[in-house]
Amino acid sequence: MIFRHIDADLRRLYRHFLPHKWKLLIACVFLLCSASMSSITATLLGKITDAGFYNQEEWVIYGAPLALIGVTLGFAISTVMSTYMMSQVSQAVLVTLRTKMFERILHWPEKEYQANTSGRICSKFVNEATMALSGAVQSFVVLVRDSVQVLALLGVLFWHDWKLTLVTFVIIPGLALTLRTISRRVRRIVAESQETLGSMLSRVQESYEAERLIKVSNTYDFEEKRFASVNMNIRRLSLKLIKMQSITTPITQLLTMVAIACVVGVALFQAQKGLLTIGEFITFLSALLLIKAPIQHLSGLNGTFASISVAAKSIFDTLDAEVERDEGKTVLENVKGNLTFEHVGLRYPDQPNDALTDINLTIKAGEHLAIVGPSGSGKTSLVNLLPRFLELTSGRITLDGVDIRELTLENLRQQISFVTQDVVLFDDTIRHNLTYGLKDVSDEAIEEAVKHAALTDFIASLPNGLDTKVGEGGGLLSGGQKQRLSIARAFLKNAPILILDEATSALDSKTEKAITESLEKLCQNRTCLTVAHRFSTIENVDTIAVLVQGKLVEHGTHQALIEKDGVYARLSRLQAQPVIEP
Repeated sequence: MIFRHIDADLRRLYRHFLPHKWKLLIACVFLLCSASMSSITATLLGKITDAGFYNQEEWVIYGAPLALIGVTLGFAISTVMSTYMMSQVSQAVLVTLRTKMFERILHWPEKEYQANTSGRICSKFVNEATMALSGAVQSFVVLVRDSVQVLALLGVLFWHDWKLTLVTFVIIPGLALTLRTISRRVRRIVAESQETLGSMLSRVQESYEAERLIKVSNTYDFEEKRFASVNMNIRRLSLKLIKMQSITTPITQLLTMVAIACVVGVALFQAQKGLLTIGEFITFLSALLLIKAPIQHLSGLNGTFASISVAAKSIFDTLDAEVERDEGKTVLENVKGNLTFEHVGLRYPDQPNDALTDINLTIKAGEHLAIVGPSGSGKTSLVNLLPRFLELTSGRITLDGVDIRELTLENLRQQISFVTQDVVLFDDTIRHNLTYGLKDVSDEAIEEAVKHAALTDFIASLPNGLDTKVGEGGGLLSGGQKQRLSIARAFLKNAPILILDEATSALDSKTEKAITESLEKLCQNRTCLTVAHRFSTIENVDTIAVLVQGKLVEHGTHQALIEKDGVYARLSRLQAQPVIEP
């Protein structure tokens, strides 16, 4: 009954302990020592009783206390050493699992990021990994120590009266049925609790990141009620779990005590008839009472297995999730930057319609292509195909005549720099943010990039210069400063292909103009693709592609498209209309 819930996920979790088999073996030795102390104690009490009360041997006066203290010391030392060794193993396995999960998540494709919330992922690292490992260690200790303890005490009981001992087995059917029912409910509650905890972490993170929107919208009460709803749900599930787990102990105690009461009654009858000595009765009674606790521990394993099974499944679902396909073998050197999109199509998972349909474009090395269109027309989707953040569903994209799927992901992405509207900055120094992912960057190169991005005066004004921390998400910088850092980072990478995804759309007109001058420098001698929101920033590009509902409807220079008086001309006129002040 104990091993019923050791399913595939639990067995897989325990296999992670095998590299530490020698430490486990040492821990098992100490666990066996601590387990044997119960049977030794029961036997010792009986022997002391007969020697001291019946035979009145003098050595018992000094020997009995010393013997009991020695047994207790042996138990204490064994427990401390086994706990220490198991802690070393569990922490090593915990580090391994978290490392594997982190490495796996870094290589997830875009669809996995879209399918999981950040709070749910954090819960896997913080809650579920800890729950799985602590539960696995706890169950291992119980399986080894308490199983041996039960067997040893049963040996003592059988040695004194095997017929009487068989009476204790009447509790097994009722105990098995009770534990099976409870463990099923515990498994369901634990799974729901972990989902709810992930929701709570997501809610906290969203509110933290949206603090300004919450303040300006005065939605304190709304957010507090949303959080309270999730928080109370966690409380409800926790109380249900505690109730189910707490039921196990009294039921086990009741059933065990019924068996013990029957055995004690029969043993007292035998003692009165002279069939048992008081010492033998004390040994038998001590063994019965001592066996109750390990039986309760073993019966609780069903709930423990249910909990860690759910946590282990969550961990291994993460480890087994699909990673980005990196089947290319080709490595390009001295890339020029010639790009072609040949009949390219894209459909997102579980969507009925294509996001892009039959896109054909040719961008020569050093040319600048702007991509425009209404919201939702597929502009960002198109440029995300180039570094293979998304996988196209039809057609192909070539770089210098080679299908990008034939290139290794590392080699392909080395050729591309990204400057986007949402600048990603780490909570580190300006220097580390500028050189992120780059090797052996000289101070001269950093200074040159900073100069091109018009950041020299700003950095010079900082007390720590390049070693100034930018805060979480660059929170200590303005929007324009963050964008300039992103541009300087692209200058440092010096990739032959540059993608600008609405890089200035969130900036005011004055800052946009200054940033645009830096971007023009950055685009020189590079193949550049710009997703544009404001048409005033793309009048000097080489060609413009106009997308509508995922289809390429127009393609040409700014002047040619204006003269054509089509979609681009209409959108351009809409943006050029003056804003009437009230």
